[in-house]
Amino acid sequence: MVTFASFRSSKPGALRFAVSVAVPLALAVASAGCGFGGSRDGGNAAPASAVSVPQRAANESDLTEYQWQVQLATRADGSALAMLQADADRQVRVDFRHRRMAFSGGANTVSVDYRLEGARIVAVGDGFETTLIGTSQERAQAIDDALLRYLKPPFRQRLHGSGATQRLHLTGADGTTLVLQTADAPYGAKGEDVSLEIAAVPRTCSVGCAPLNPPAPNCVSARRLHWVDDRPQPASAWFDLPLHVFDGPRPRPGRRQVLQTRHYPSLSGQACSLGVYRIEEIADAAALAQVAAQGDTVAAPAQP
Repeated sequence: MVTFASFRSSKPGALRFAVSVAVPLALAVASAGCGFGGSRDGGNAAPASAVSVPQRAANESDLTEYQWQVQLATRADGSALAMLQADADRQVRVDFRHRRMAFSGGANTVSVDYRLEGARIVAVGDGFETTLIGTSQERAQAIDDALLRYLKPPFRQRLHGSGATQRLHLTGADGTTLVLQTADAPYGAKGEDVSLEIAAVPRTCSVGCAPLNPPAPNCVSARRLHWVDDRPQPASAWFDLPLHVFDGPRPRPGRRQVLQTRHYPSLSGQACSLGVYRIEEIADAAALAQVAAQGDTVAAPAQP
């Protein structure tokens, strides 16, 4: 049973079941001459005019500041691991909080406790564990299989760049390389986790920077929430939000809902802009109130 806090925290590891399968660690020794980020003998030197991107080993605060997404994945021979690479339908997410390295994006979460040893991420314990959630979706099962096959600690790690657009490079003991970007990268700025309550009745409003249109019920009333003893409490007055500020699934009309979102400020600098709210999870407000009393949860990831 998923805990109520999983709706509040939106972290992949929150969906881990108590029953898990341990995946043994692969014993491997890094090949000589394969130092992370090293150049090959005889290769062409980068032009002097090339822009130098800062590189360094990540510390724990670097890893936990963001949720990450796999953008590129390659085997040791350089061939692409397409099943783990991001596309329009799915992305493999990686979370490092609570000193646990958790991969999700298929049907299950594959995770292991870890510690940092300089520029290496070392697994702690018997190896990766996976939740046991069945699925009939071939793509989700294939992602799970690929994660279990190609995640071979320890991982050499290196950060390229800084801020929301930085990238994290991980190279496993078998030479598999993952290039991760922050989940905030597509928005160009670091986001803020925001819980919203959405009223059931649509509204007509003219907020934001768009030119005024004929009146239409294209807005919702919203207010911010904070959490006390795992229960949502109002944290602001009601305000209007046009539906176009939501990225992903829209709030369902006629239902009072609680949304877990990631809010990104506008990069335009215009005071009229409301930024973007990326919806991560949706729950019916009435069901949450009932569930809180029973100590259960109905929270679920947002579905298109």
